[in-house]
Amino acid sequence: MMKTTYKWLESYVGSGLSAREVADKLTMAGTEVEGFDEVGDDVCFTLEVTSNRTDCLSVIGLARELAATTGKRVQHPKVEYQPAKTKADQVSSVVIEPDALRVCPHYTAQVIRGVKVGPSPEWLRKRLEGIGLKPINNVVDVTNFVLFETGQPLHAFDLNQLAGKRIVVRMAKAGERFDPLVDRKRDKPEPERAFVKCDADTLVICDAEKPQAIGGIMGGLTSGVTTKTTDVLLESAYFEPAGIRATSRRHELESDSSYRFERGVDPAGVIAASRRAVQLILEVAGGEVLDGVLEAGTAKSEPRSVTVTARDISRSLGIEVTAPAVAAIFTGLDVPVSAQAADSVTVAVPSFRRDLQKPIDLVEEVGRIHGLERIPAPLRMPVATNKLTRRQRVRRAIGEALRGMGFSEALTDTFVKAQGDVAQFSQFSKHAARLEARNPVNAGLPSLRRNLLGSLLLALATNERQNAKGVRLYECANVFHPSSDGTKTGERELLGLLGRDYFDLKGAIEALLEALRVRAALTIEPFDDSVFAQGRAARLLLGGKLLGVIGEPSAAALKEYDAEGPAAVGELDMTSLVEAWLEVPKLAELPRFPTAERDLAFVLDAAVTWAEVQFVVGKACDTTLRTVELFDEFTGKQIGAGKKSLAFRLSFRHDERTLTTEEITAQMDAAIAAITAQLRGTLRG
Repeated sequence: MMKTTYKWLESYVGSGLSAREVADKLTMAGTEVEGFDEVGDDVCFTLEVTSNRTDCLSVIGLARELAATTGKRVQHPKVEYQPAKTKADQVSSVVIEPDALRVCPHYTAQVIRGVKVGPSPEWLRKRLEGIGLKPINNVVDVTNFVLFETGQPLHAFDLNQLAGKRIVVRMAKAGERFDPLVDRKRDKPEPERAFVKCDADTLVICDAEKPQAIGGIMGGLTSGVTTKTTDVLLESAYFEPAGIRATSRRHELESDSSYRFERGVDPAGVIAASRRAVQLILEVAGGEVLDGVLEAGTAKSEPRSVTVTARDISRSLGIEVTAPAVAAIFTGLDVPVSAQAADSVTVAVPSFRRDLQKPIDLVEEVGRIHGLERIPAPLRMPVATNKLTRRQRVRRAIGEALRGMGFSEALTDTFVKAQGDVAQFSQFSKHAARLEARNPVNAGLPSLRRNLLGSLLLALATNERQNAKGVRLYECANVFHPSSDGTKTGERELLGLLGRDYFDLKGAIEALLEALRVRAALTIEPFDDSVFAQGRAARLLLGGKLLGVIGEPSAAALKEYDAEGPAAVGELDMTSLVEAWLEVPKLAELPRFPTAERDLAFVLDAAVTWAEVQFVVGKACDTTLRTVELFDEFTGKQIGAGKKSLAFRLSFRHDERTLTTEEITAQMDAAIAAITAQLRGTLRG
């Protein structure tokens, strides 16, 4: 919600329209005027501002809207004043402690000495009274005026009431008390009428001794500007929205400042608003501003350019708008045009318009300002359907294949618990740092997940509690990991699978690859990790590249999620599957030369897995080995305790000639030697 008056708005535009016409223009442009109230010789507008248009929480932001719809330009106030010779840093200083930078990345202050605090002039009182604010004194009234004018909250401290005459921005100490300007508990006895009991997540603006404000929300009772104030320290800062929103809710403190900070202010407007306020304070309260701005940290926004074409506009709105007309619209909105061609316009997006991200956003601006009422509504509406991307088609094929095998799709929470071996497991990232929300919705699930295994085990436990045993689940979803320097968050899409046991899941994966017509060879390597039972896990390589991992969870992993099992879990890299997918089946020439099959039977330790046997045989033989298939497993007295017998068939074929007996025998000997040496197997007669 935003309030302004007709005369205040017109002072920046000069549209010449009546108050009613101005209200209609703003409403038709998308900023709805909900209230229209006469205030003396003026009219107060109450406007509903959408969440993505925080720039319209200022009179200048609304002026841009009005100027663009009327073909005018915003008349920005000129800011000029002469600073004193004394340097501000000789009198005061500001510092942001490292742990507070995540909530307050940029803090500035200016020092004004010799002010005379008293009633505001009539023009200033009228501006504030017109929007329902009660004038306090000329200095405080200027900070409120500039807040509504620019959208940048400010706060004025009595410099002589600040211990050490300096500012320290830090996180509060647990239990630290703060006395705000506003009495939050008027019905309570004096000892507890208004004190805020801070916690370690509360950002406080302190002097050399104690908190004097809660950052971005409210000033303190003891350091505010009064009629006794002669020296002012004027704060202007940028605070991160999430931290302000959480603190405001937690302490039940709200203000016009917190309303704007928690929605996001313009990071580039911090010093500009401070300079505007200094100009007005000098004008209405006298005094002198010391030379220089006290500054700590930075809050830069990355510049970006967006291009909109005539085709974009025609396709979305059904109208033709020329490039010069489009350029004029953005110029009226104070959005600089950096390039213009015959059928396109490129704009350099200013920091106060964070909502402009893509060409469709520019199309929306053109539609709003050009006039929604001028866009025809044809009886027939053309509908164009977008083709599915390759990744979307692969997801669809995976879903069809797995559902055909009896799997059900799972939709699990992106946030998981932070502790435990499973929660920390990641086969694709070596960085162990957790990604935790500052203000999680569920305190028990604070971390972005690093894998899908924990989510599927949690789903398994949920099904088991409902007496649904032996479920088979799959999920395509993103997992998250920090970058190597910890400054960014990476994402990777994985396919998570939950099966009944290792062999069930391995067979499902092989069938899935066949359904996707993947031609690259699948290699299985034994793999050990505390997440999996000993000897019951394997890495999967597709064409020599890591595809994923499967295995039966360890007893500790099952206990971590209150699951009973038995079960097997796995996750595959979706990008690898997308790249390997063969969309159109390709016919292969039928073999012209015969396949030679040979059988082997080995006595092995019971702990040796079939995956290990496959891996060892695949490495020992050359490319003429086509398949290795297990057809019998036997245990008993004849074999011995702790032993088992595996019988399997090897198939050999050459594409260009018939293999000789000697060549086949050489391959068999290589396989036998490898199993004997590496797996300590004994060949059965």
